[in-house]
Amino acid sequence: MRRKKGQAIVEMALVFPFFLLIIVGGIIDFGFAMYNALTLQQIANDSAQWAADKQITETTAITNYITGKKPGWWQGKFADPNIELVALESGGTVIRIGLGYESPTYTPFYQAMLSGVKGSPSINLSALASYKIPQHIYSKM
Repeated sequence: MRRKKGQAIVEMALVFPFFLLIIVGGIIDFGFAMYNALTLQQIANDSAQWAADKQITETTAITNYITGKKPGWWQGKFADPNIELVALESGGTVIRIGLGYESPTYTPFYQAMLSGVKGSPSINLSALASYKIPQHIYSKM
């Protein structure tokens, strides 16, 4: 029986680049998606708080504020915001803002995988924030 010296290292040299592409590519793609998810949630929080503090109930003004907060490097689809004014039974009004963004993937493996599974090479993200419009504001003068 002849020994096959070096077979394992040759197989590893052939398989390792693909393994590395999958692992490192996944870390990069899902890291960008997590960063975009946090950014999207922060935009929703800031917009809802701004509208509640300023007592702005006009949806076009809130939409313009949201659009101004969107980062310039976002190339994916930024969905139209869902803005609702919810009247509370206990009194007062809550501004609820829902946002959506399709975070693109950069690794060809994950682009192909997501396209095959859901028909789009992007990761769908969503965020929701609600703030109550203050009824009384007291200030010391």
